[in-house]
Order: sequence, then C-alpha cells, then structure tokens
Amino acid sequence: MEIRKFLRPAVLIMTATIALTMAACSQFEPRDKRFYYRALWNFALREDLAELDSEFNGVDFGHSNLYENLLLTGGNNVPAIEDRARKETLAFIATKPRLNPNEEAIAPTYMKLAWRAQNTFDEAHALHRATYDIVVSDEPDKDRAIRNVLAYYRDSAYALTSKRLDHHRLDQFPYSQSFRKRFPLFNATIWAYHYLQVAVYDPLRAAQDLTAKTQAVRPILMTYRGYLAQPPVQWTFMPLTAELSPLFAARYPEIANIFDNLHMLHDNISDILTSELLPTWEAKRAEIYRLVNTYYLASADATNPMVLTTQPGQEHHH
Repeated sequence: MEIRKFLRPAVLIMTATIALTMAACSQFEPRDKRFYYRALWNFALREDLAELDSEFNGVDFGHSNLYENLLLTGGNNVPAIEDRARKETLAFIATKPRLNPNEEAIAPTYMKLAWRAQNTFDEAHALHRATYDIVVSDEPDKDRAIRNVLAYYRDSAYALTSKRLDHHRLDQFPYSQSFRKRFPLFNATIWAYHYLQVAVYDPLRAAQDLTAKTQAVRPILMTYRGYLAQPPVQWTFMPLTAELSPLFAARYPEIANIFDNLHMLHDNISDILTSELLPTWEAKRAEIYRLVNTYYLASADATNPMVLTTQPGQEHHH
C-alpha cells in the first residue's frame, strides 16, 4: 500500500513531463538543409566582381535584421525599425562584407519562429547566387548551366513555385501593406535591395568580358546606393524582374517568376510580423506557414488559386 502511495504521484509527474515534452517537440522543425549546387563556376561573382558580391552580402543581413527587430519589438516601434534597425543595416552594408553573414546569428528568434520559411528563402537566395555566378563566369554553355541549377532547385521540397502568381491578390490580405505604411523608409530600402538583385542580370549578360561586366554594373550600383541614401518611398509596389531585366525574364521566365515570388513572400512576412491582427507569435507563425504552404511552394501548384495565366506586362508597375 505504501509503495502504491509513493508511485502514484511519481507516475502523474512522469506523465505530465512526457506530455509537456511532446507538446514542446511538436514545435520543433527538422533542419534538413541542402548543400548548394556544386560546379566550377561556384563563387565566380565573389572572385571576379567583389564589389557587387559585397552588396548582396549586405542585403542578406538587412532581411534578417529586419525580421528579428520586428518580432522583438512587436512591430509597432517606429524609431526602433526606421531609425535604429535600418541604420544598423546601412552600417553593415557600408562595411562591404566579403562573405555573406550567418543569418541564424543575426535573427535567432525569427529562425526559431519560422525556420522552414527561412529555409525557403535560403534556397531561393542560393538560386540567385548561382545565376549570378554563371552569368559572370567563363562557363561556355550558360543556358545549360542555368537549366541544371534550376532543375536542382526545383528538386527541393522548399522550392518556390515557378508559376507567375497574382501579386496584387497576395497583397490584399487583411494585414497586407501594414509594414510599408508603418515603416515606409525601411520598406523602400527592402525594395531597393530587390531592385539591385534583379536589375543587374541584363547588363551582366550583355557585357562580353569581365572588364565590361564591371563597368556595366557601376551605374546600377550608383542608383542602388542613391536609393539607400534616399529610399524610394514614392514606389507603390516592389520591383519586378521583367521590368528591370526584360531579356533575362524572357529567356528564363521560370527563374524570373521564382525571384518575383520570393520578393513578394518577403513583403508578406514583413506585414505578418508588423500586424496587430496576428497578435501572438503562434498566430504569426501559423499565418506564415499557411501562405508558404498554400500559395508559394511549388508543391501547391495544382491547387494554388494565385497562379496567373496572363502574360508579363499585364500585371503592375511600381
């Protein structure tokens, strides 16, 4: 009898512990990260056009720093975002970093909130980097190399759809545009990143050698740095690949769609992290994953109501 009295509370404590552990584990996500596509052209941008590569490294910091600060401040502290966090990003960019930063170290809280969404970004960013490397490199068959890296990307469970999505409708959720309205300077800074990321493709492809490529991106870098100094708050929508690199978008429409969808998802998540309509971290996480799973991943193509059938140029302009 005495033994039973002793065991009963112990069993209850053990059961409660297991239940709590299982609940906590349900929040864990497997981190099945992939290695980048390996080829002789890897890091051609870093080795041959370091000036442009360092700007992209700064962009990586900017996205993560923004999400971490939005999450930790509740998305309603204007000086913390527009002044402090934005200036932190500009200061990092000004250091001209030689390597892309460890985004998990910059945004540890956000990474724990929505790691799978972040990995979706990481894989699309790797596709960005691969296409820059191919265009800058002396790879003799660039079309084949781009087809190969696109096939590798699309083989991932984290691949964004290569279909054209209705960005207007994706910008009309109840919480949409809350980030750009509350933080117009930082929003315009984000759109300036996206300008740089897509505007360089056509000039790089048209230039015949490294000297010409270096010269070709200089005006774009000057424009981009001007946008950092005076963010283009007059823009009403994010830059699109077909607007800024129409030849690249026409030759590789699936890749152009992936990049535009990537940038739209960035805007959606900024809105979710800002909006009071999703007041808890759990609500924000659930909405981020609802969007990713329903509208953005290629695995949702068959049922995705946001897939467009109109031709490029019939959509919108900023």
